[in-house]
This record gives sequence, C-alpha cells and structure tokens, in this order.
Amino acid sequence: MTLCVGIFGGTFDPFHHGHLTLAADFAKRLHLNQLILLPAGQPWQKAHNTTLNQVSAASHRLAMTRLGAAQLKLPETEIIVATDEIERASPSYTVDTLAAWRKKVGAHTSLSFLIGADQFIRLDSWHQWPRLFDYAHLCVAARPGFSLAAAPPVIATEIAQRTAPAHALCLLTHGLILLDSELALDISATQIRAQIRASRSTLNAAAPPSLPAPIWHYIRQHQLYQSTL
Repeated sequence: MTLCVGIFGGTFDPFHHGHLTLAADFAKRLHLNQLILLPAGQPWQKAHNTTLNQVSAASHRLAMTRLGAAQLKLPETEIIVATDEIERASPSYTVDTLAAWRKKVGAHTSLSFLIGADQFIRLDSWHQWPRLFDYAHLCVAARPGFSLAAAPPVIATEIAQRTAPAHALCLLTHGLILLDSELALDISATQIRAQIRASRSTLNAAAPPSLPAPIWHYIRQHQLYQSTL
C-alpha cells in the first residue's frame, strides 16, 4: 500500500477553525498517513508595507500552528508541524519546499500539497510552477462561491489534463490535481485580524467564534494584531 502524505502550508496568521476543518477534510478525503502543517517563512508574494498586510513574526505563527495541531483529532493520521520554511533564511518558494519533501518521503510515496483556489488561479506567477507537478499532487481548496473560470488558459490546460478523483491521488505519487468541493475554506484570517484590531484591545474583548480558545488565549497573552493608531 502506498504511503500518503499531505502538506498543508500557509501563513496561519492566525490559525483558525477554518484551518482545522480544512486540515481534517484534507486528511480524510485522501486517507493521509501523515499530515504536515507547514507555516510559511518569508512568503515572497505577501505585502509587508502596510499594517493590515504585515505578516506576524514566525515564532508567533509557529506557536499558533502548534496550538491548532493539538486541536486536531485524527486517529489514523500522524500530524506533524514542520519548521522547514521558518528556518530557511532566504525567501521561500513552494517548488523548493516540495522538492525537499519529496526527498524526505521517498520516490514511492504519494505526496499532495493543499492550495487555495485563489492562489491556484495565479499559479503561473509562481517560481518554476510547472515543476510543482514533478514532486506532488495539487489539491485545490475553494472558497464558497469562488469559480475557477478566472484561471488563465495555461492553468485551464493543466486542469483539463490532470484533474482526478481523490482516490486516484494515493495510487500515484505526483502530478494530479484534485478539485473537490469538500475542500473549502470560508473563514478569512485577514478578517479575523481586522476584527481584533477594531477592538483596540484584546484584554476585555470577546473571543471571535472563528478562533479556538487556546489560540485566542495566545493572541491575548501576546497582544497580537493590535492597532498602532
């Protein structure tokens, strides 16, 4: 039986209930033996020039990812929080991350990488993007109401040639695309940060329903996402 490994990467700023649901669905849909939660290091396409877009310190995002991982109850899946990208001094490129993980898991392991639909339709802007399929399958998580019709022709071609059902991904090691309505993320970390900033202080603010209690406690403890105005 082929070993199935899935990588769920993101800034996780903060890690929220949407991430928990998506991680669980990802693991169950692909019958993953291992689920890798991979906080981003220095996402080169993220804007850093405004307070609203600034990415929190890697140490905080890693801590919140670990707290989130502890909330996942997946008895058939080993959950690993990886620090590969955080420990990398240079900007992180997904193709390098997947190449490194392919070496770790071996040539005969099915390796899948979860990506948001909004990122997927811009895949042709990524560094050496065609090589992603040399290392892993891509699983596309759509936001409710999001359409892949906006994908450029080069991505539409990949969809037509590579789309496969979930069970096929564990039969092959890499190269397929999973478009599955079960993989959907309807909570925005950007909105959560804006909501916390609007409260001016987390000390007496009510916990947002989209955040697990341990992560809300961490945000309050470290006074994250506070307005500088």
